[in-house]
Amino acid sequence: MAEEPHSGSDIARQAATGVMWMTAQTWLARAGSLVTIAILSRILAPEAFGLVAVATALLTLTYVLSDLGLSTYVVQAPRVDEATLTTAFWVSVAGGVILSLAVLAGAAPLADLLRVPEAAPIIRSMVAIIVLITLTSVPLALLRRRMAFRLLALQSSAGALLAQISAILAAVAGLGVWALVIQLLVGQIVTSAGSWISARWRPRVEFSRADFGVMVRYGANVVGTGLVSVARSWAETGIITAGLGIRELGYWSIAQRLVQTGTELSGSAVLPVSTVAFAKVNSSKRRLTAAHGKATAVAQTVVTPLMVFIAVSAAVLVPFVFGTEWFTSAALAPALALAAVLSFGNFVDRGLLDGAGAPGRWFVFSLLVAGLSILLTALSARHAVILVAYAALVTATVEMAGRWVLIGRFLGTGWLHIARPFIMVLPAASCSAAAGMLAMHLLRGAPPLVALAVTGLAMVGVHVLVTRLISPQVWSEMVALLPRRRPHDS
Repeated sequence: MAEEPHSGSDIARQAATGVMWMTAQTWLARAGSLVTIAILSRILAPEAFGLVAVATALLTLTYVLSDLGLSTYVVQAPRVDEATLTTAFWVSVAGGVILSLAVLAGAAPLADLLRVPEAAPIIRSMVAIIVLITLTSVPLALLRRRMAFRLLALQSSAGALLAQISAILAAVAGLGVWALVIQLLVGQIVTSAGSWISARWRPRVEFSRADFGVMVRYGANVVGTGLVSVARSWAETGIITAGLGIRELGYWSIAQRLVQTGTELSGSAVLPVSTVAFAKVNSSKRRLTAAHGKATAVAQTVVTPLMVFIAVSAAVLVPFVFGTEWFTSAALAPALALAAVLSFGNFVDRGLLDGAGAPGRWFVFSLLVAGLSILLTALSARHAVILVAYAALVTATVEMAGRWVLIGRFLGTGWLHIARPFIMVLPAASCSAAAGMLAMHLLRGAPPLVALAVTGLAMVGVHVLVTRLISPQVWSEMVALLPRRRPHDS
């Protein structure tokens, strides 16, 4: 098949444009999601969110096991042909069938194990989503490989909008927890259909053992990393549920959703775009190092102010968005937001190793981090959910230091060079946090919307000003990565 141009300027321009489109899509989708959750949280009980949190943990497992990591191979491989794509597709289908049967058989035992028997039918309903995900993995990988991020952004926006409308209508109709399930299903149907139509590819009835062997050697480490992530999520969910109850899990879920929404608004496009971009400059360690430094600096600078805003304003933000009954979630959000700041580099670092053909290093690293996280969660869940949030912050701190060493060794640079983007953002983050706390204090009697708006504007203004004054190189790199219209583009 035809391959994309590999010149550095073309790749940088396509990557920057891709990030902009995917980020814009995420802003639209997540803004709508926040509105939807705000509405649903006033209709549904915390237990409903807890039940869906248990069931949706299966979706991560689906992404991992459905194609044995072969779609990631398709995205980063130097060249792919029809035999490679068809082999990846049929393996994905087989994995989806096996996984669906396992979910149907294991739904009740899993729900009983977690002491939430009412979650069994919710878990079984995930089979429909599993089938859609496995059928779409290769078409989606093709679109990412082609860097068709504008098209993907439009499709995802349409799916998110229809899913959110469906969830609200279902909740108003009295369907309870099933409103959240319908939201997941409708979104997946729309995006799957769009991927198949846009990819303009159809599988053949063939299977290449040679291609399968190459893909499996790469994909085994991707699968390993995914399984570690799933095991960590399941273990933490189970520990919180067993130790503190389904209601506390609901509070935890809402706080996580708020922080995850903020993270995705700031940089969800980083991993899919960076994996492709790093794969295209993999021939040179110098180019990899330069690309990694720029990507990390921009990502860290963009994500930090929003997370700091959540941490500073959580006591007002959470009740304003979700309702006054969610004060427990408000107490959890600051620690989780700060943990997100420390962990955000994971997207860039994993994209680097996957794109450079070295996913095994990330697999081993993620295994060590997961072990630490599960241990700290188990110890803290004996006492209170707030301690679980602080445990997440400790884990993120250790993880960040470990990433600096891991990536520094891979690129042949010192850990301090890798840590530089984070260190450079600290002055701006500290000043914006101080400005935010001062604004919240001065506006403590104002309407919540006014307090949040003024605080947010003050923090963004301070963050931008300090970044330009103290870190002009980072600011220049951000401006340089903005897509520009070229006079002779065709």
